[in-house]
Amino acid sequence: MGMRHRRPVPTYRHSLVTRVTHATFFVAFMGLVVTGSQIYFHRHWLPVGVKLHEYFGLAMIASGLVYLAGGILSGSLSKLLFGPRDAAGLVPMIAYYTRLRKTAPVYIDYNPLQKLAYTIALLTMGPLMAATGMAMWPHLAIFRPLTQFFGGRKEVTLWHLGFGLELVLFFIGHMVMVATTGLRNNLRAIVTGWFHPAITPVPVPACAGDIAA
Repeated sequence: MGMRHRRPVPTYRHSLVTRVTHATFFVAFMGLVVTGSQIYFHRHWLPVGVKLHEYFGLAMIASGLVYLAGGILSGSLSKLLFGPRDAAGLVPMIAYYTRLRKTAPVYIDYNPLQKLAYTIALLTMGPLMAATGMAMWPHLAIFRPLTQFFGGRKEVTLWHLGFGLELVLFFIGHMVMVATTGLRNNLRAIVTGWFHPAITPVPVPACAGDIAA
């Protein structure tokens, strides 16, 4: 029995809104990490660092809101969020990522572990990161109630730092999941919108002449 390679049909996975907001969010997030580190470790860069940090924060919030709005209008957000039916698929996916399982379970869109991570990031960590960031803007009185809600200026700074570290961990985990499910194909999909599944070998039965020989 011989083998031939089958090229699966590409699928349009990411819309233009998704691709643009992902790119904007990534640039803003990297900017927040850099400027946030400067503010925390180098106090003499504080005035410039804070201003840039605010701009990157506004860009990240805007891209997140546009992404959520686009997902709601297109109906694609429901495919991304974790639901009760996804719970049974968590253990097989964890087994695959920890190399206890050789083959990955097949899912059309996102696997349950991805959905759980996205749901936590979109509905908890992201909003809380934005809320604590706005609560740290002393020159905007409208956000002062947020500062009091989180316990004061010092406490909200610690909350903001904690949520920031959680988002960094989410980003690392996200990239690990992207890499283990096909780094090249996933990166190409988020840039062009089209996902090209890996070429798979397909067994070809030998013809009668080959068997007789």
